[in-house]
Amino acid sequence: MDGLTIRRLTLELHEQLAGNKIEKIYQPGERDLLFHIRVPGQPVARLFMSAHKQFARVHLLQDERPENPKEPPMFCMLLRKYLEGGRVVKVEQRGWDRILEISVEAIDEIGDLRTYRLICEMMGRNSNLILCRTDDDGKLRIIDAIVRVTEHMSRVREVLPGAPYVLPPAQDKQDIRAVALDAFVGLDAEQPLAKANVHLLLDHVAGIGPTSAREILHRAAEAAKRRVQTNLSDAVYDEARKLIEAVETGVESSTVALDEVGRAVECEPYLLTHRTNYALCPTISEAIRRRFADNGEILYHSRLHDELQRTVSDHLDKLRGKLVKLQQSLTESADEASYRIKAEILTAFAYQIEKGQTRVILPNYYADNEPIAIDLDPSLDAIQNAQRYFKQATKRKRAATSVAEQVDATKMDIDYLENVAESLRDASLENMEQIRRELVSQGFLQEKVAKQKPRQGRFGAKHSAAKPDRTQSKPDAYISSDGFLIRVGRNNLQNDRLTFRQSDHRDVWLHVKDQPGSHVVIRRGNAKEIPESTLDEAALLAAYFSRGRDSATVPVDITEIRHIWKPNGARPGFALYDNQRTVYVTPDRTLLEPILSRTATATEVGE
Repeated sequence: MDGLTIRRLTLELHEQLAGNKIEKIYQPGERDLLFHIRVPGQPVARLFMSAHKQFARVHLLQDERPENPKEPPMFCMLLRKYLEGGRVVKVEQRGWDRILEISVEAIDEIGDLRTYRLICEMMGRNSNLILCRTDDDGKLRIIDAIVRVTEHMSRVREVLPGAPYVLPPAQDKQDIRAVALDAFVGLDAEQPLAKANVHLLLDHVAGIGPTSAREILHRAAEAAKRRVQTNLSDAVYDEARKLIEAVETGVESSTVALDEVGRAVECEPYLLTHRTNYALCPTISEAIRRRFADNGEILYHSRLHDELQRTVSDHLDKLRGKLVKLQQSLTESADEASYRIKAEILTAFAYQIEKGQTRVILPNYYADNEPIAIDLDPSLDAIQNAQRYFKQATKRKRAATSVAEQVDATKMDIDYLENVAESLRDASLENMEQIRRELVSQGFLQEKVAKQKPRQGRFGAKHSAAKPDRTQSKPDAYISSDGFLIRVGRNNLQNDRLTFRQSDHRDVWLHVKDQPGSHVVIRRGNAKEIPESTLDEAALLAAYFSRGRDSATVPVDITEIRHIWKPNGARPGFALYDNQRTVYVTPDRTLLEPILSRTATATEVGE
């Protein structure tokens, strides 16, 4: 979405929404907002705004129904406090920047009518949705933002409650109507759509993106062919002015460019004449909606990945903190023997100790009768003090046993979650759904009780956006250069099934040594021996699908399935093994590409 798209969008939204009341505000995603705006004589307009790092956008929805969380996030509650019940005053754009502002008049907390601004900055990974209001001194001040930015996160500007709103750094570009006539003299007339030509336009003209630059160059080249203009640079200047005027007046229809299978890949507020396949849209809002409807699965994939990654990271942080405390407790409980020794010495020399003493020095017959100082409770006699030390020794012994068990369990949980984190590294949507269910079953994630509402399909048909069918995803499968089937588990549940249920006891099993990674199994079949070349290829896969994929040398253990077992109560993916040998490989991408390209068919896998 470039500045031209935002210009047409602001004009459309202002015409449709200005003067109308905001009825409801929702926050369906971490960086998404949805406003229900009452338009007299028409269905409720549902304005969707997103500060997604890849898919930031603003547009009206049709039949889509994004799922909302049970408890509204804090930013959503804040917007409801200030904007719900207010009226949209205007929708405007800041210059030619990718910044859309919605001004809303609403009654403030003391009963005065005040104007608030919701500023939508659509700037890639720096996108944001910021609520501001004008102070009595005329300064625009931030109330809050959907993404807070501290000075440690950005040296350019802070986006924090109470801070003055500062525009993002301006680019050194001009409105086409202010650009000098000779600005495009260096254009290559032989290749109008060359990258150098596109960059020349991007460097000089405000508001245009790569698609708009290509469109201007295409139109200019066509005009030069028709001899409307004698040279390309003059034609570019004229066509750029005409295109911007067309956007501002709306004389051209908005369009979406389509790929070879009919998916929308670009959306613009004018005719995309340089594309061979495009479709007309009644509004730029509809063009944007259609463009990003095709990314619904990607958006869900991204949100699910972020949710799972955040869940795993949070639990790992807690478990690592817990492990530190447990190890401290284990150290403190390690002096059980010293308490028992003091108790036994007090018992042996009880006849020498009088009640009322606070400290006594006695020979330690466990250390060549070296003197040992023992603190006493003066209210107790020698035997009672000895019993007190016996109790403390017993308490520490019990604690040491319990803490040691907790240390082992915590380490296993950390290993398990590190394996999950590695599985998430480049997981498909199907695998991530299985990982989510796995985390729910292991108690690390709460199951969502509410049913997913349908969302809009690419061409208007409703379908479920949330969850594909719950069939079990299958391990990746490849054919070695010697013709052997190599399967790779891509999450802990797949690893469990592959190793303990889907493989023969003579099959060969590989796993990166002492690191999280996939289980890799070579199907032996009737072969007596597996060639070293196949073992090397499987070892490369084990190294690649592990935390060590970016290391120069990765140790990989190799054994047979019959030498692997799973302890009772162990988490999914956990296995113990013996009789292994270790090989060292470098997961070189040039070596891996031929292996990854030989994917096995369902017939070869035996499904």
